[in-house]
Amino acid sequence: MSRLIERKIYRAVGEGDYHFCTDGLSGGLLFNTQAEYSFGMFLMGLICIKFSIRIYAFTLMPNHIHIILHGTGENCVLAFDFLKRKLSARLKRDGYGPLPDNYWFMLTPIDSELQLRQEFIYVLRNPLEQGLCAVGGYQWSSEWLYYSNFSTLLQGTPVSQISKRSLKGMLGGEDELPGHWLVHPEIGLLPGSFVDVDAVRALFPHPKDLQIALVKDYEVFYQIASRLGELTKYSKSELESIVSQTLQQRFSGKTLRMLSEEDKGKLMIILHREFGMNSYQISTTIYVKEKIVRQFLGSKELR
Repeated sequence: MSRLIERKIYRAVGEGDYHFCTDGLSGGLLFNTQAEYSFGMFLMGLICIKFSIRIYAFTLMPNHIHIILHGTGENCVLAFDFLKRKLSARLKRDGYGPLPDNYWFMLTPIDSELQLRQEFIYVLRNPLEQGLCAVGGYQWSSEWLYYSNFSTLLQGTPVSQISKRSLKGMLGGEDELPGHWLVHPEIGLLPGSFVDVDAVRALFPHPKDLQIALVKDYEVFYQIASRLGELTKYSKSELESIVSQTLQQRFSGKTLRMLSEEDKGKLMIILHREFGMNSYQISTTIYVKEKIVRQFLGSKELR
């Protein structure tokens, strides 16, 4: 589908909740320095003000951006155009190449509260998946905001107390921000200024609800990653946790030793199709020779 047609489709969709995801920047980074990440934090706040967007969650990854938001398709397209222009100008100013002309984004409608929870967890889990931090430890995201006491300790300067000249340098132009929003000297615009924290706490009423979802929703993460064309990486402990979780939920809590050969075959299929595990990962996690796993997954009966 051409960009022009996709742009027209996006602009036609009405007000609602969406997962907004920019392209990955092939051969380069969207954010190269702390200053560029800080600039990205300001941009998140600016799109809320300029395009009547409400942000529930966001993550600035090294080469792409994820946002869970509420708005219209028209304003999402305008927000993307603004982000692309601002980020490209900043990259050029810092000595990097501009964003390519065909740089684009994906806008996925969110149609239910369940999907909203799933997309939200996917966005916040991204830095964990890439090994960039522990739970609650990625500063270029809203992840640490919702239930962390740390968020109340960060001191920021109200925008109203920052000179227009300084603010212009921070924003890369003449844009304005609400006077009560807070700016941190290293992080930039603090996400508590613009993220809809209450809406997220309604989705996850207890801190444990959020934390468990972040570290245990493997199937959801794989499904959304596949849709977006992103890779999923699992650590050894995550592979073991996936198997343990699957045995509990799908095989009445049986151990691997208790499974029949037929059940082991069913388990292989689930691990491969629903979690994207390859034959080597399956082999080393459920202790079946990889040759047997490959033969089983490649058999005609399973195609």
